[in-house]
Amino acid sequence: MRFTHYITEARELVKDWNDYIKSSKMLFSAVTILNKINSKGYKAYIVGGAVRDVILGNDKPKDIDIATNMPMVELAMLWKIHDIGKSKDFGIVVAKEGGHTFEIAQFREDGSYKDGRRPESVKITGSFEGDAARRDFTINAMGINAKGEIIDYFDGKRDIVNKVIRTVGDPRKRFGEDYLRMLRAGRFSASLDMDIEKETKKTIKKMASNIQDLSPERIRDELFKSASMGGDIFANYIKVLDELKLLKFILPEVANLKYFKHNFQHHPEGDVWQHTMAALKTSGAKDPVKNLAILLHDVGKGVTLSHKEGLPKYLGHAEEGVKLVNVIADRLKMSTKEKQQLLFAVGNHMKFHKILKMKPSKIAKLVADENWDVLVTVARADEFARGDAFIYAGEFEKIVDKCIKIKEKHGLKQVNKQLKLVDGNRVMTLTGLKQGPKIGEIIRKVTTEILDKGITNQELINTLIKREK
Repeated sequence: MRFTHYITEARELVKDWNDYIKSSKMLFSAVTILNKINSKGYKAYIVGGAVRDVILGNDKPKDIDIATNMPMVELAMLWKIHDIGKSKDFGIVVAKEGGHTFEIAQFREDGSYKDGRRPESVKITGSFEGDAARRDFTINAMGINAKGEIIDYFDGKRDIVNKVIRTVGDPRKRFGEDYLRMLRAGRFSASLDMDIEKETKKTIKKMASNIQDLSPERIRDELFKSASMGGDIFANYIKVLDELKLLKFILPEVANLKYFKHNFQHHPEGDVWQHTMAALKTSGAKDPVKNLAILLHDVGKGVTLSHKEGLPKYLGHAEEGVKLVNVIADRLKMSTKEKQQLLFAVGNHMKFHKILKMKPSKIAKLVADENWDVLVTVARADEFARGDAFIYAGEFEKIVDKCIKIKEKHGLKQVNKQLKLVDGNRVMTLTGLKQGPKIGEIIRKVTTEILDKGITNQELINTLIKREK
C-alpha cells in the first residue's frame, strides 16, 4: 500500500484511523494507553518505527513504543507498577494493556556522549519536539496521537515519500553519539529500499573505522536482525555495508571475497563475492543463522586460491572456511549453538555435492546431525546461485531424495538405537576384550557396516562384533 492510502495530506491525519486501529489489537491497546494519559491532562504519542510502518502501509506494527510528558510516578500509579527500580533513572516504565506489553518513556533529551555508545545521562524534557530531536533518522522521529494525527518536526514523511534515509540534524553528531547508527542506516536502506542521503552517506564513510569501538554483541545483534529479514534483504545489506566502508571492519573475511575470481564455466554468475550474493538472494529463509551460513559458506576461498591451467582453484576451502568461521563466531560472541550450526554447514557444504557417491554410513551421519537443515539450506543456495542451467541439469533433487530415504531408514533415533547395540560394554562382553583402542576400532567398523548394509538384526550385529575380535 502507498503512503497516500493512509495519509490525507491536508490534515496530516492517518486515513480511517478508527477503523485502522481496530484491525490490530496491539495498536488498539496502544491507543487506549494514549487516551488514558490524555484523560489526565498529559500528552502521549506512539513513536518510532511503528509510525514509520503505518505511513509506509506495512503490516500492522508488531512493536510499539510510547512517549509522554506524564511523570513517572503518575505512570506507575496509573498502571499499578509497584517497582520501577532503575527504570526511573531513564524515564521508562513497562506497562501492560489489553494483554500487550509496552514501553512508555517520558519525553527526554540525551546528555553528552563520550564513548560512541550511549549517553552519559538522560534529561526529562517537556516537549515531544525535544524528544524527537535526539532520535537517529527523520523516518524514526515522528509521532502519532490518539486521534491519528502525525507529529513530524523533521520532515520524516517527506523522506519516506522520497525514499531517503537522513539523520535528524548533523550526521557527524548523530553518528558520534552512537556508532551503531551507521549499521542501522544500512539496515533501513536495505530493508526499506531507500537511498542514504548524500551527506549522511559521506559522513558514514569518513567515520566507518569507529565501528570497531562498538561491542561485538551489538554488531552481532545488528547482523542477526538483518539476516532474519530474508536472504535477499541480507544480501542488499551486506552490499550497502561494503559501499559504506563498514564491512571491512566487521567482516573483513567477507569483504575480501571481492578479489577472487571463479571459473566462469562453473560459475556464470560471477566471482566469489557475486556468487555469495547470488546464493543469498535465492534464500527464502528468515532464520538468521542459515543466512549467515550462506554468507560464510565460501569464506575459505579467500585463503586457498591456486591456479591450474590458468584457471582458479580453491582446494580445501571448506576446511579453511571452518577455521575462519571459528574466528568470526568468537569475535562476534556467538553462542555455542550458533557457532556449531555455522561450522557444520560451512565444513560440510562440499560433501553434500558428493552424497550420491557416498556410502550410506557417511550419509546417515550427516542427516542425523541436528544441524542438517542448515546444511541443506546452504547447499541449495550454493547450487541455485549458479542459475537455471545448473539447477535443471544438476543433481540437487536426486541428492535430497537419497538423503530423505537414508533419513527414513537411518533417522536420528534409529541411528542412536543401532549405535547403542555396539557400545563399549557390549563389545567387551561379547569379545572378552578389556577397555582400550581395540574396542573403539571395533565399534567404528561394525557401525559402518550396519549403516552401509542396513542391518537391523541383533544376532547378526553380535556376530559382526565377535568377528572383529
